Amino acid sequence: MNTKFHSFSGRLTRRIILVMMLTMAIVAGLVVFFSAGSTLVLINHHYEDVLKMTDERIEGMLNVVEVSTANNVDEIRKNLSRPELVQAALENELRLNPHIVGCGVGFTPGYYPKLGRWFELYASREDDGSILVTQIGSPEHDYLQADWYLKSLEEEKGFWSDPYFDEAGAKEMLCTYSLPIRDGNGTVIAVFGADISLAWLTEQIQGVGLSPGEVLYGDLVLSEQERPPFSFILGRNGDYLAHPDPARILNDNYFNHTGEAGDGKYETLGREMLAGRSGHMIAQMDGAKANVYYAPLLRTDWSMAIVVPLSLVVEPGMILGALLLFLLGTGLLVAFFLCRHSIRSTAKPLKQLAVSAEEVAQGRFDAPLPEIRHNDEIRQLRDSFDDMQHSLTNYIDELTAATEQRVSMERELGIAREIQMTMLSKDYPAFPDRNDIDIFGQQNPARAVGGDIYDFFILDDALYFCVGDVSGKGVPAALVMSATSTQFRSLSRGGIRPERLVGLLNESLCSRNATMMFVTLFVGILHLDTGELEYCNAGHDAPVLIGGDGSVRMLDVLPNLALGVMAEQEYVPQRTVLARGSTLFMYTDGLTEAEAPDHSQFGLKRILEVARKTGAVPPRDLLFRMETAVQGFVAGAEQSDDLTMLALRRL
Repeated sequence: MNTKFHSFSGRLTRRIILVMMLTMAIVAGLVVFFSAGSTLVLINHHYEDVLKMTDERIEGMLNVVEVSTANNVDEIRKNLSRPELVQAALENELRLNPHIVGCGVGFTPGYYPKLGRWFELYASREDDGSILVTQIGSPEHDYLQADWYLKSLEEEKGFWSDPYFDEAGAKEMLCTYSLPIRDGNGTVIAVFGADISLAWLTEQIQGVGLSPGEVLYGDLVLSEQERPPFSFILGRNGDYLAHPDPARILNDNYFNHTGEAGDGKYETLGREMLAGRSGHMIAQMDGAKANVYYAPLLRTDWSMAIVVPLSLVVEPGMILGALLLFLLGTGLLVAFFLCRHSIRSTAKPLKQLAVSAEEVAQGRFDAPLPEIRHNDEIRQLRDSFDDMQHSLTNYIDELTAATEQRVSMERELGIAREIQMTMLSKDYPAFPDRNDIDIFGQQNPARAVGGDIYDFFILDDALYFCVGDVSGKGVPAALVMSATSTQFRSLSRGGIRPERLVGLLNESLCSRNATMMFVTLFVGILHLDTGELEYCNAGHDAPVLIGGDGSVRMLDVLPNLALGVMAEQEYVPQRTVLARGSTLFMYTDGLTEAEAPDHSQFGLKRILEVARKTGAVPPRDLLFRMETAVQGFVAGAEQSDDLTMLALRRL
């Protein structure tokens, strides 16, 4: 085996230098100069064409969805008298359109009187490929307040919704195209919606961006610190709808990174995109200057951009210039005949290596590599590919293990949520054998598990109840919530007064509070025979008192300190009488601080307005109307805090 190192570039240079030296010395400067400028123009045209083709591809698919939706609306309209035929139409829609992940039709309230107020049929694909149609409309899944339903009624035509997570139907990130359905009199009686997956949208832009020059010379241009071209899509508010980093999709906004960019062009670029303009500019992106090509996506309010590191735009021109210089020299008749055989025989191993590398790129990591006789750069490249095969195999194994671990963690969080909701949930009516009290409560955590507390029970003809909020969110807050709820039940069994109960809870939390978390808590004891209400507050929001005549006022409450702040804190008790027919409404700050898209908060004023309009109604109805008001206010904005409500009424 020949171990002496021979330079491939040296051998090739020696064979062509005598022929090309004089000719190339004259034309080298001109070729490099003009080729660099030409390459820059070609690259700009390339990315502009890529944007146009991607837009046309996405628009074509959206048009298919719109056309098939319109056809299916006609089919549903013909079969309104028979709900089972409506179900068949939905099944047919999915069967004929594999790109649609689910579709449904939500009818106006009480359209089918025997089927109730909420009647929404939804068709989705099962894992085995079958189609399942279910009725998902309910008070918990109130589609009448959904963006796709309301906007379609408001626009009175087809409407593409903002992306959202569908918990009741497809259970994934979706965009919905909805279209109102009218009866023979022109009255809107339902809204039909067809869903496409955000995963599909991400797939459409993956691989977008590589120019011909980057494909040929990527190994020469990209350094370890540079990233390849990538694409992203912004929604109408600047939220990421598609991005190479999945964590940013619907969880991050383009303008959150304005400060990181360090120049005004980054913000200008974002405003240009949201304004629906197209073009390209140089801006600071993810810590490096890049040429950004952008254009709006038709049929939507979205905008797509391709980000190309500046070096990949400038340097390929110089590389192409050198390549053209080489091609020009070898294009000379004499140089061509003299060098053709030598270059072909010398570069043959490179062709074999390229074939093997293509197999590796397609996932066949055990593809055989050619044997290289010369100990030169090609041999080194072949050995590097061999090392890369082993590294990729190990990486795939590690990635598989990490994925399994993440799935396991998500499963455990789901079990924790079920356990927590079991602790909080109650069977209603809570006390069916009593006619002197009516109570109803609910909790909507912002994450898998929450930190809000509510509990109640009857002991010795007295109703013990509490509502609280643990600082923070997620698993830590849930653990503190669980401990506080358990201690509330345990301590209350002794029949102690509310101020003593709150004091003991405070001492317990302070003694084991290394994380400095605190709990706001409102505790009350209602003597059911007399209506006397003993209560004590620990930093929680004051409840709302609704009289039997519909009058509304805030309960007189001393704020006191929250639990876990000061071990020696003394809590002051208070008393009042809850008249018959009166309702006490308690809540956490997830209600008052619920945010609309413009970041305004629901606030106490709106709570009192809803209470006045609702009047003296059963607690379940009060909570339902309060929840409906909040959902209408936030208009689909992401929930930022746990929301808990509890209402009790003395009958």
